[in-house]
Amino acid sequence: MRPLYEACRRMLESRARRIPLVDIDDETKREMVVSVVTQYRILKFISVNVDQTELLKKSVSEIGLGSYVNLQTAFMDTPVIDVIHMMVKNSISSVPIVDENNCVLNVFEAVDVITIIKGGAYDGLDSNVGDALSKRSDDFAGIYTCGMDDRLDTIFDTLRKSRVHRFVVVDEQNHLKGVVSLSDVLKYVLLEGEEYD
Repeated sequence: MRPLYEACRRMLESRARRIPLVDIDDETKREMVVSVVTQYRILKFISVNVDQTELLKKSVSEIGLGSYVNLQTAFMDTPVIDVIHMMVKNSISSVPIVDENNCVLNVFEAVDVITIIKGGAYDGLDSNVGDALSKRSDDFAGIYTCGMDDRLDTIFDTLRKSRVHRFVVVDEQNHLKGVVSLSDVLKYVLLEGEEYD
């Protein structure tokens, strides 16, 4: 029964991507989880219910949305286990896969690890990223990109239409520039104008 704003603040402070909603069971009087609020669901709600605001008319570069320094990347021939270590060490859930010219080819996500080790086949962790990505299911939505000049309303339009977890920021030649996570978007929308650590 707490305000949604408080739940969003807790998500940002704890770096959680989801937070359980609890209620008291009428019979047992115990707390029980009744649902889960995710960053994606909150941002999708905003994208569907907020039409036009000045905050959404600003570009990614204008508001400094995303991460642009010390980006972790890998190549198609990088061993999966190295990418997993990279994600754990840097507390990230994805690593852009680039070629020798720093052009984005794909993104390796934490959920890709599940596909690799399904059924206890941990041998797949020794394979390379290219092999691992080829085992993705046919319904994989692909990666989402944006440019530095794309506006926040365009990002929200994509959120409204697709299940997006992050945007890879690229230039006109598809060179990697940065990554915009849902946490970045939520933080901007929730805390614009506030001091936040």
